[in-house]
Amino acid sequence: MKPLTIVSSRTPAGPLLEVAGDLDHSNAQQLRRAAAGAVLSAGLLLVVDLGELGFCDSSGITALIAVRNHVVAAGAGLILVAVPETLRRLLSLTGLDQVFDLRDSHRLQAY
Repeated sequence: MKPLTIVSSRTPAGPLLEVAGDLDHSNAQQLRRAAAGAVLSAGLLLVVDLGELGFCDSSGITALIAVRNHVVAAGAGLILVAVPETLRRLLSLTGLDQVFDLRDSHRLQAY
């Protein structure tokens, strides 16, 4: 099991959270806290980079939904980038691929 790390920085569009390691029931609160600590306002985007995510269980997916709800309540937008294929499949199976804005990379595309 890989420990979860979340690195916070800024992009021109808004805050960026780079998530690495395993996101599960033991640490999903870390993602919620990191999102709650991001400075969000109407018109900004919270970008969550999942390119180094190793594993995500249902608690991790629930945390992503909570992050989305927090972002929407702030009037901001949410983009998930570099989503691993296994997580993309889960999001697709649950219909959450229609809820989240999934992108390949935050470095290659304009928002």
